[in-house]
Amino acid sequence: MPHGTPPGSGARARTAHGPPYCSPTVRTGGAHARVDGVPPMGACGMADEELVPAPAHPWETPLLVVSVLVGALATAALVHTLWTATGSWVCAAAAAACPPAVCWTARGLRYARERAESVKISPTQFPEAYRAVVTLSAAMGLPRPPEAYVRPTRARAATDAAAHRLRRYLVLSHELFGPDGRPRDPDALAFLVAHQIGHVAAGHTSFWRRVATLGAELVPGLGSALSRVTEYTADNHAYAHHPEGAHAVRLFAGGPELYTRVNMGEMADRARTDRGGSLLLYHLLSRRPSNTRRMAALRDRKRRGRVFL
Repeated sequence: MPHGTPPGSGARARTAHGPPYCSPTVRTGGAHARVDGVPPMGACGMADEELVPAPAHPWETPLLVVSVLVGALATAALVHTLWTATGSWVCAAAAAACPPAVCWTARGLRYARERAESVKISPTQFPEAYRAVVTLSAAMGLPRPPEAYVRPTRARAATDAAAHRLRRYLVLSHELFGPDGRPRDPDALAFLVAHQIGHVAAGHTSFWRRVATLGAELVPGLGSALSRVTEYTADNHAYAHHPEGAHAVRLFAGGPELYTRVNMGEMADRARTDRGGSLLLYHLLSRRPSNTRRMAALRDRKRRGRVFL
């Protein structure tokens, strides 16, 4: 995001793994059907899927609750201050409505930029990525796959998930693809797509969630901590559905040309050994888990990603 399973629901994950973009049969009770010209899921000859959890990071719910409370208190304080100063509930209500309105407009312009400037992934444009989006969206229980776009990005292999109104969409970096338009690393692409769809499945792209947590930015470190745990949660979804692509995190460290030379285990070890005040401050202020901590969390699935110390 710009990155768990909602209460009472489960995330579908594969119990067997075949070629990239293949998925076991979804239990629909009917014959396979083609999706916009894409071969049906289950065509890989693999066993039926089963429901297994892709858990949220244990810190996500507590941080979300605190962020919502901070936002509510900040809004109440703003409304009370304006009403006391002006004596007008109209001004107070207008002030309270400004953050949602600004958020709505910003999200709309962001979505408009992708529609106007980026290449939309479809069965005829980047078909391998399209199959990944369709297959993984169905595996995670989404009623329909989000739109997906490819755009040139300055950040190395940057990907993103966002929404506007009822539309959910993903943005993939052009560096994930070779000169011929095919994925440089199909497993890595599938993992990154699953990560972003994980954000959608976990509700991280919700408009009201974003509005409710705007107040977290007023508390130093709170908003960034919430952002980091959502990244770990999305990684949990990606790992549950395509674990063979977990090495994709090396792309953020070495880029598309050098990532194969990155020793993921060695970098993961540094999450435990590297110490220092400046490094700790960096971890606390960063909106994404550092490469070393993220690699450590993906390597050792018995331990959750570190959020603070």
